[in-house]
Amino acid sequence: MRQKLGSTAAALGTMLCCAVALAGPAPATDAPAQGPPVSETVVVDGDSGGRVFDGAGAVSAGASSRLLHDYPEPQRSEILDYLFSPGYGAALQILKVEIGADTNSTSGAEPSHMPTREQVDCDRGYQWWLMREAVERNPDIKLAGLQWGAPGWFEGGFWSQDNIDYLLTWLDCAEQHGLEIDYMGGWNESGYDEDWYVRWAAALEEHHPGIEVLAADDHPHAGWRVADSMAENPQFNDAVDILSPHSPCGGRTEYRDCPSTETARDLGKPLWIGELSSMAHDAGAAPLARALNRMYIDGRMTGLMTWSPISAWYANLPLADTGLMVAEWPWSGFYDVGSSIWSFAHTTQFVEPGWRYLDTGSRRLESGASIVSLASPSGQDWSAVVEAMDVTEPTTIALRPQDLPAGDLHLWRSDVAADGGETFADVGTLTPVDGEIRLTLEPGHLYSLTTTSGQGRGAGVPGGTVHERMDMAFTEDFEDVRHGGLARYFSDLSGGFQAEPCGAGRAGTCYRQIVSQAPINWGLVGDVPLSTAFGDPRWWGDYAVSADVLLEESDDGGYVELGGRLSGQSWGTAASGYHLRVGTDGWALVSRDHATRLETELTSGPESLDVGTWHELELRMAGERLTAFLDGERLGSVNDHGQRTGNAVLGVSAWDNAQFDDVTVRPVGPRPRFVPRDGLSATATTEHGFDRGWTYGAEHAVDDRPETVWSSRFGPSPGLPQSVTVDLGSVQQVQGLTYQPRLDGNTSGMVTDHRISVSRDGTSFTDVAEGVWDLSSSTKVAAWDRVPARYVRLEATADGACSATATAAEIGVVSGAGPAVTPTPSLERSPCLPPPEMDHTVPQEEMGAEASSVHGPNYTPDRAIDGDETTMWHSAPGAQDPLPATVTLDLGREYRTQALGYLPRQDGNQNGHVTAYEVQVRSAAGEFVTVAEGRWPGNGTVQHATWEPTTARYVRLVATDGTAGVAAAAELNVGHAP
Repeated sequence: MRQKLGSTAAALGTMLCCAVALAGPAPATDAPAQGPPVSETVVVDGDSGGRVFDGAGAVSAGASSRLLHDYPEPQRSEILDYLFSPGYGAALQILKVEIGADTNSTSGAEPSHMPTREQVDCDRGYQWWLMREAVERNPDIKLAGLQWGAPGWFEGGFWSQDNIDYLLTWLDCAEQHGLEIDYMGGWNESGYDEDWYVRWAAALEEHHPGIEVLAADDHPHAGWRVADSMAENPQFNDAVDILSPHSPCGGRTEYRDCPSTETARDLGKPLWIGELSSMAHDAGAAPLARALNRMYIDGRMTGLMTWSPISAWYANLPLADTGLMVAEWPWSGFYDVGSSIWSFAHTTQFVEPGWRYLDTGSRRLESGASIVSLASPSGQDWSAVVEAMDVTEPTTIALRPQDLPAGDLHLWRSDVAADGGETFADVGTLTPVDGEIRLTLEPGHLYSLTTTSGQGRGAGVPGGTVHERMDMAFTEDFEDVRHGGLARYFSDLSGGFQAEPCGAGRAGTCYRQIVSQAPINWGLVGDVPLSTAFGDPRWWGDYAVSADVLLEESDDGGYVELGGRLSGQSWGTAASGYHLRVGTDGWALVSRDHATRLETELTSGPESLDVGTWHELELRMAGERLTAFLDGERLGSVNDHGQRTGNAVLGVSAWDNAQFDDVTVRPVGPRPRFVPRDGLSATATTEHGFDRGWTYGAEHAVDDRPETVWSSRFGPSPGLPQSVTVDLGSVQQVQGLTYQPRLDGNTSGMVTDHRISVSRDGTSFTDVAEGVWDLSSSTKVAAWDRVPARYVRLEATADGACSATATAAEIGVVSGAGPAVTPTPSLERSPCLPPPEMDHTVPQEEMGAEASSVHGPNYTPDRAIDGDETTMWHSAPGAQDPLPATVTLDLGREYRTQALGYLPRQDGNQNGHVTAYEVQVRSAAGEFVTVAEGRWPGNGTVQHATWEPTTARYVRLVATDGTAGVAAAAELNVGHAP
């Protein structure tokens, strides 16, 4: 008997399955009666032991689903079908959502259902909506909740009775929405309190019996320590139903090994991957294919959740394009399915929760492939998933089913390795010959074999194209937004903004920041302006943003902000771009950069606003001219070239309440005319491949997606110069180039020293511009006299972080038909130039390193002297081992030392940036003496400490203070006298 998986699919998915069946699949070519010799035989015994499969799902958190809610129909429903409908796409079987706290939790802030102790609002946010949509498509989907932060009104902190009561109220809200929650956790990647879990489990048993407790959603580098704690504490062990650490396969890696521990396995409880990054939607397919098989083979893990299901946040916010799909263009309806979603489909469309792994048919193969086999509870159906990600040449395996239904197997196949390769194709039927099923594995392919039917690809068609910009003529009066709801296209970066009745005698609906007390934060979040962003991150920045504002009440120094040309925001830091700040103490125009974390006051004045009174603010940005207005009166103007492009933002001082109304964006100047991006292509001297979940090909520099990046090959070799060449497709008149650096908060590879050349034939190039750009995330411009060219080349001769790499998020070419653009002024000196004391450095390969504190095996001190700026030394969490922390370098022999070069971590996360330091040295036989001390700015750029030449074999960096109370170093170098 053949079971039809996905019987609860939407009607469209069902019709698609039937249509495919009627058409008839192509005959299989993978299992001829006589074929290639079998290299390995797998016996799949239906009576063999094995754990029960619990499901594969995703985590909607960190504001990852924010823009999905704003998509037009039918595209929004198509995306939801791809995620949740059985027999359609990813067919997610578990959905875990963030329990919001109005605090930044990666790519934004999610609303709390209890912003104050007295206020319960079960309709705040969009996770309720997402869960309802998921359940509507798959009534069998399992739902889970987890916190990233918590409201600040708790007494006793996070691990308190207040939090237990808060979570019970959230579960009551879920019931109001008709949602049945299956699993609840604790605090995302923030450790655990054993006694709290015991009390939490008891509360669930009393008020919501049947909900299972997940523990501990711990930081990836904590490993399986929760299992050790459970083994030592019987009460804690009884309280926890499922172990769910994060990233046991590694953090944003290839996911080649997915181990657990013997202690964890011996507890007799289900082991899950509580969170594993899905990575870029078009780059994570192979790692996910490995993880979905190897989690069980290596670690006996039976459930997996990936962050995130959909990358639906603005491209200039952290970790953009991390999802099974990407949908960050709600104004056009464009989205991209990519290949990652089909890695999930190869498991979820063939296996249901409750099926049992068959241990004899679940193992690694000698060819480098892996196979998992599972059978339905009745034993009447079975499926096998084979991933050949690490297979180097075609190889044929044979499956020998025993005590399983005999007969044909449907075969589905995806070419995961090839760019644009075949994905999730029904390639026919495999017929056993003498009880044996043969399958030839091709490198980089993924296969599913099954007795079931009902699988399908889906048929959604994106609207628009990736190149369609949001209209800059934008207005929002909030009158059509329900009270308590979120305005379309507004995405909170910090704080909580929502529609409410206007105050101070104003009629209608306004947009209000309602949180008045700092939440219990997750990660690095300071008292930065509370803000909400809106608009297209690719807007050319000649526009005015205006709004009516009301600062409700404030201590001295409170203010409201209007911002524009937002190039990004990173890990809870203040939004970048230009900001008009007007408060009770006067006004200022400020420029911020989120990568270097520098804020510059450009101009200011004494004019102020009154608390409790409505005022009109306008920030006008025309070329380099910035002009500020208050109540129609000009406050002042200033010229600045630091910010060029980006969307807009509203803000208020932390933690003050303010209201906004009649928000308007209007163009104030013509946009440069660019060579159309849909006709561009690019090549580069070198490209970096897969790293930390993304790829870095030259095509990313011209794909009109600011979150993707071209990078030259990482590491000290080949170094600079490196170049990327844009092919316009035909000879055209050109007069300028725009360079948008990476927007992920990482300064590595940001081009400073540059040369631009053009060519008609791609062989003979003529220089047209050169100079030194400042180190920042803002868009740069180079201009020249109009010339005909087909090829435009940007050559990087130095990067501001001194990492010997070159990167570009976007390169645009200004055509001769457009208005002239003002070039970015050139600096006289490259920011990368080290002091003379670093002219001679000790070879890193001759050094050794030791540290006083280490945060797990992936962050050892040798990573700071390996010549690879993508690796790092990291001290242990401050709660375990507070600063100071030290790294001691053994130079191998004595040198006349005189300088230390310190490169902070380069992954866009500010945690561990050393802000206060000492440098100590000692000779081979002496004692350590302090030779330098001071403070560094805490951004991602290379820093130096210098001293008088001193003979030493050992050089020690003492980090006395660092961001988030920890220390990290991507690279350390020692300068010596010649």
